[in-house]
Amino acid sequence: MERLRQRVTQRWSGLGPAARMWWVALSTVGVAAVLVLSATTVVDATSHPTTTAASASASSAAKGAGTGTPTTAAPGTTTGSSSTSGMAGMANGTAASPSSAASAASPASAGAAQATSTVCANVKGATTMSNGMVMAPVPSGAPTAAQQAAADELVAQTEATLTKYTSLSAATAAGYTPATNPNGYMVHYANWSIAKNDGFDPANPAFLMYANTVNGPKLMGAMYLGPAPCTPGPDVGGPLTQWHAHDDLCLSGGQVVGRTSSDGTCATGVHNTDTYFMLHVWTEPSLAATHQFQADLTRAELAPIIEGTA
Repeated sequence: MERLRQRVTQRWSGLGPAARMWWVALSTVGVAAVLVLSATTVVDATSHPTTTAASASASSAAKGAGTGTPTTAAPGTTTGSSSTSGMAGMANGTAASPSSAASAASPASAGAAQATSTVCANVKGATTMSNGMVMAPVPSGAPTAAQQAAADELVAQTEATLTKYTSLSAATAAGYTPATNPNGYMVHYANWSIAKNDGFDPANPAFLMYANTVNGPKLMGAMYLGPAPCTPGPDVGGPLTQWHAHDDLCLSGGQVVGRTSSDGTCATGVHNTDTYFMLHVWTEPSLAATHQFQADLTRAELAPIIEGTA
């Protein structure tokens, strides 16, 4: 060991000033890289406690959004009248091209295959996603001119309503309370008095979504509910406005607190089987152009907004 130390000392002494600076800089960069990687991992594990928060909303049967890879289709056929997607329940203007792009992005992300949904078996033609989302059937093909116009009108009405909720304090003063983890990167705020009576009214959205950004809460859009448990809402924009539900959410105290295990049980809270279908309308400009009605947003899609760079 002493011999090795002497050899290193001799080589170091033989190096010129420039070479010594190069080796010191290289060592510093290496240490910094390790620290950054470690910090990123810790932040990822702690600052966004649950993916459920960005993907679901709750109440006595929470509402939430999510994405997943289609895995199992329930028996039945797709019909124009039942054009929605499945999500969990509750306690209860954009141009044509952006809306079209949004519909194509709706059923997103991937995951392992799973069995047919344990909830909302009455919705024929629904598709169960790998992450527990149940997507209601929608008409195939591109939207008609009438469907596109109706979808655009829904967006315009939603945007007009949300002007008074730009501030989170205005929303909470109006009766909206967290239905998902308030410390998550995306929080669904529910107004249960609205949700219990009529969940689909552009003038009175049952849910508002706020992102917890570096600059404070930022309004992202609204979420509407179907008229009753396991009942998709109206077919507003055909394939553009697909409704969704979640079959794997755990609820406690009016909030989503986790997801069910592989055997369908909750470690905390109660499995939400009295699920409602829901529809998101994302109005935040950086999302609206391509994700107007997407059922859920991925972390990558939210990152620029959370970091204040969007």
